[in-house]
This record gives sequence, C-alpha cells and structure tokens, in this order.
Amino acid sequence: MKIIKKIIHVVFTIAVFVLLPAVVFTLVTSKTNAFAGIQSFVVLSGSMQPTIPVGSIVYTQKQASYQKGDIVAFKSGDVNVTHRIVDVKDDSSFVTRGDANNASDSKTVAVNDILGKELVFLSYIGRLIIFLKTPQGFFPLIIFPTTVFIVLELWNLKKEIEKQVEKHIEAKVMRKMETSSS
Repeated sequence: MKIIKKIIHVVFTIAVFVLLPAVVFTLVTSKTNAFAGIQSFVVLSGSMQPTIPVGSIVYTQKQASYQKGDIVAFKSGDVNVTHRIVDVKDDSSFVTRGDANNASDSKTVAVNDILGKELVFLSYIGRLIIFLKTPQGFFPLIIFPTTVFIVLELWNLKKEIEKQVEKHIEAKVMRKMETSSS
C-alpha cells in the first residue's frame, strides 16, 4: 500500500509541477495569443511528422531573421501553419514545406506572416489542450484535481483520527492499569 501511495504521490507531483504549468501556459497564450513574446499552437495535421507529431504543442517566438531549416509558424489565410523553411527567396519571403510533404507549399510566406520560430514542442499534449477547451474537458480539469485533493486530505484525516483514538485507548489502558495496581 505504501508503494502505491508513493507512486500516486509522484505522479500527482509531476502533474502539478510539470503538466499543469504547461497546460495553463498554453491555455493562456492561446487566448491572449502571446505571453512574454511566446505563442503556442496545437499541431492538427501530420504535415510535420515525424519531426512534430500530430497533437503536439509548438511554442514559437518572433525572431529578427529566419533561415533555411527553421521551423516556423505562419498565417496562411485563416489558419496557422507550422512548416520548415526550405528556401529563402529574399529577406522578406520564404518557401516552406511540411517535413512529411513531397512538395513545397504553393505560396511563399511573407516575413510579416511569420508568427515565430519553433522554440520547443511537447508531443501529444495538444490533444489534452483541445479536449480541455471543450465543456466535457473543462469539467474534469476542475473536478479531477479537486477530488484527488479531497481524497488525499480525507485519507490523512482518517490516519490522524486513528492515531488520536489509539493514543486515547492507550491512555485509558494505562490509567486502568495504574488504578488496578494500587
């Protein structure tokens, strides 16, 4: 039982200190579109596989310049796309292509349309973000941690009550032994 409790504690700690900040940061940056110059995007297509799996979160930041090989997020009509720069036309436009695609994108990307260069990505966490943005997903975001917290607190309370009861019984037994020996 101690091992299971320890495993649950470790998993919960990891969730609180690693995943929760990443999820919250992503939710914040996706609503406000940027936080400290960093934007996050959930990868919805397989065009960058195997480099960036579908469902990953990509964190990007604007750069002074971009070069061949950079993975960038850019505006393409109404959608944001994350692809690699495969050619630099001039200082103001780039040819891009998804790593899984055979051909380059049909339109060049203007430097003004680039939202930022990829800093880091977290595999598959984007699927969680997409789910959490739904009413069905937001509910467990609040209920699950609250339930875990309440259960752990009730467990601690139960142990403390058992300790106090045991002390009380011990004290009664000791008093009885003292009165019977006198």
